[in-house]
This record gives sequence, structure tokens and C-alpha cells, in this order.
Amino acid sequence: MSELGMAGGERDRRGFLRGVAAAAAAVGVGGLLSGGAWAAPVRWSAGTAVASRAPLPPIGTNIPCSTYAANVPLKVNVLSVLTLDFKGGCEFFVRTSQVSGLDLEIKSFRVEADASPATPDSGTLLALTVTSSTSTPLSRLNVNEQGGMEMVLYVPLTLDAIDKATAETILTVTSGPGAYATFKAAEVREFPPVNLAYSLQEPVKLYGSDGSQAGVLEGFDGVMNHSAVPAA
Repeated sequence: MSELGMAGGERDRRGFLRGVAAAAAAVGVGGLLSGGAWAAPVRWSAGTAVASRAPLPPIGTNIPCSTYAANVPLKVNVLSVLTLDFKGGCEFFVRTSQVSGLDLEIKSFRVEADASPATPDSGTLLALTVTSSTSTPLSRLNVNEQGGMEMVLYVPLTLDAIDKATAETILTVTSGPGAYATFKAAEVREFPPVNLAYSLQEPVKLYGSDGSQAGVLEGFDGVMNHSAVPAA
């Protein structure tokens, strides 16, 4: 082959490689980094053609999130009826990952509300946390054929009332054996979540250690955001 032909072939090969690199950058395929972190240059967005989407997080991915819920109605027998602002975080662990969606384990969930904000050193702090349970079904992110997504969370709950002056827990109630709160986000536009609105689907009865009903979580409308900081 002549030197001119060889030079032309080399230019064609370089042009092809540049095109491949540009296409890969445009797709933004995520991957696992060292230490189990997940790199996702492009989030999974509802309504995007399946062939052009970045993949959902793979199995084994931890997804920490912050969350906030205002004006939460809570009835506790010893504290009467309260309306509180809860804030905190949660963390999901991806158990299965398919085109149809994700099975999610809730590794942690903790939100707190100050029942007496006018007295920083006295009064009561309320903490809602996930109760350890092997009977609770996995939470789920579903993807339908049209590309829409919804998420359903199953969270067995423990509510602790904490004395702010002593940091002692003065009351503990739970959703009870085999029971859990069901939260739903009907319109998930991207995942991991950004400004994702989710809500409690029905009131959750809370029970004391003697099995008697001690309160009700009557509602919970929250907003969730992916966070770089793992949930506590």
C-alpha cells in the first residue's frame, strides 16, 4: 500500500475511534467505582426511550437520601394530638435490578421532630425509625412499558419520645408485629430521587409494649433527595 493510502486509513481509524468515544459520552453509562460507589453521569429519567437510558443502579448499590415532611399529624396518647415537621434520612440497598425496576431493602430510616422547639434544652424530641423485621416485603421501584416509574416503600415503624434535657427515651411505640407503613411515590421522574414527593397511604396504628394501642401516625407527606452522605 502507498504511503498516501496508509495515511488515509490512519485518519479514518482515528475518526472512527473519536465517534465511538463521543457516543459513549452521550449515553453516559454508569458503573461501579472502587469501594462500591456508583457513578451515574446520566440519571434514569421517566419518558426517555429505553435504548437511550442509563441503566438503573446495579445490585449491591447503596442509595442514601435526605427527607423532610412538614405538618405531619401524629396522635400519641400521652402527648395528645401533634402537628410536627420531621427531617432526617434513609438509605436503600438494591437487592435486584432489572429493566422492569428494582427491589429495594430499607437499610435505615430515621426522621426527627422537635415537639417543643421554643425550649431547646427541655421538652420532647420524637424520632421515627425503621423497626428491624424479616417479615416486611422488599420495597419496589416499578418501571412500566411506557417508561413511567412509581415507588412503593414498606417501613415497619418505631416511634421514640426522648427527653431533651436527659436524652432518655421516655416512650417507645411501634407499628406492631408484621405491620408496617406503606409510602408511595406515584410519579418518579428520575432515580436516584430528586425532589421526589411521597406520601403515607393510610394511617398507621402504634402500639405499646403491652399490645395496647398508644397512638396513630395519621399522615406523612414527604420529599426525598439523593444525598452523598450515608443516612445515620
